[in-house]
Amino acid sequence: MHNEISIGRRRFLLGASTLAAGAMLLRSGSAFSQEGLTPQQVLNDPDMPSIGPKDADIVIAEFMDYNCPYCRKSHPELKKLLKSDGKVRIVYKDWPVFGPVSDYAARMALAAKWQGGYETAHDALMTAPKRYQQDKEVVAVLRKAGIDMARLDKDATAHKADIDKLLARTSLQAETIGLQGTPSWLVDSFIVFGGLDHEQLTEAVAEARRRKKEAAGTK
Repeated sequence: MHNEISIGRRRFLLGASTLAAGAMLLRSGSAFSQEGLTPQQVLNDPDMPSIGPKDADIVIAEFMDYNCPYCRKSHPELKKLLKSDGKVRIVYKDWPVFGPVSDYAARMALAAKWQGGYETAHDALMTAPKRYQQDKEVVAVLRKAGIDMARLDKDATAHKADIDKLLARTSLQAETIGLQGTPSWLVDSFIVFGGLDHEQLTEAVAEARRRKKEAAGTK
């Protein structure tokens, strides 16, 4: 039997495939499993790259892969959301599940943090016209985007242990939560699976705010 909520005319179902939207409801602050991982630990991880105001009232964690077609399709929709709603923050969870080239792309994007270029790298990798078959294609996209490649290589080596920990932490979080693929979204208090457009993202944020207000009213 599925847990479900309705947002507008759409119904989000727990257990839906990653090709369609689905949602799992969570009580505010409740653990995902016996391991004790809470939504707030996922949403407020200071080591993970993020974009949006620090005082945002709704935080969305996106578990994504640069070779995931649905992540790519959702990327411009997510950018629209950030422009239309100034109280949303996105936490990027690099979760390379499409093989070695995806892993390389994730590592290079994370390494760009140390030159203040994660967002630039992320946008470039998400908007390239085709999937990456080789590491050199990732390099070409990042170089074209203006990333300092000499420094990137140095940072990728110098901070390898940090990058390993970030990727391992994201993978463990995804496994603990029970995610099945990318993109997957933790929208404050519930999980949504699959590619989303701007309207669906906006409705999910509105639902998160409604639930937050409702929870505050019951305290």
